[in-house]
Order: sequence, then structure tokens, then C-alpha cells
Amino acid sequence: RELPFGRYYGGVDTTPLYIHLACAYADRTGDMAFVDSLWPSLCAAAEWTEEASRPTGFVTYQRAAESGLSNQGWKDSIDSVFHADGRVPKGPIALVEVQGYVFAAFRGLAALARRRSEGDRADHWDSRAEAMRAAVE
Repeated sequence: RELPFGRYYGGVDTTPLYIHLACAYADRTGDMAFVDSLWPSLCAAAEWTEEASRPTGFVTYQRAAESGLSNQGWKDSIDSVFHADGRVPKGPIALVEVQGYVFAAFRGLAALARRRSEGDRADHWDSRAEAMRAAVE
């Protein structure tokens, strides 16, 4: 079997986008039974996202292995992220759009937690979203 490339799971944006998509699905369809089935993985994804934002407050990435991608957002080509003078950043790199995905993910989770009568979680995720908004601004 011939593949042009192997599997690679180095996307910094996939976890917050997963959360955001699940929240958008719930908003659009009202299918809380499906969301309930995802809830444990959504909470785990939120924990990963919180951990990934330490210590800077931003979700960052940098190449961990020589064979890994140097850019791990949706713009993953070698020349997609660079300084104004053309230099390639060394990392850690915090893509602003990823911080927006994180903000949307935490806002969405807060709304879902309220629908599930989990006020403490909702308040926590609202505060995480607000912290991200403030950090980006």
C-alpha cells in the first residue's frame, strides 16, 4: 500500500475546534442526548486545552521532533508562519486564530454546562474564555 504521507496528529487547533463544533451542533440541533454522549470527551478536551495554555495563557506549539511539522495550525506549510522580516519563528508559536478557537470553545462549553445545570463548570469556563479574551486584547 502506497501512501504519500503517514498519519500525523500534530494539530494545535483540532482540540478547541472539536469543542467548538460540538457546541455549535448543540446550538443548531438542540440534540442534547448526543452532546451528553460526548460530554466526558468534551470535558477531557477542555482540560487538555487548559493545560496546553500554561504557563503563558496561550495555546502554543513548537516542533517536538525533527520529522514533525514546523507549523501545526491549519496553515501548516513551511512558509505559512513567519516574522515581518521573513524569518521563520522558532517557537513556541501562539497563533491568534487558535486563541479565538479556544475562546469560542470555552464560551460554548459554558453555555452547554448551564443547559446541563452545571453552574460551577459554566462559571469556570466563562472565566477561562474571559481570560483568553483579555490576554489577546
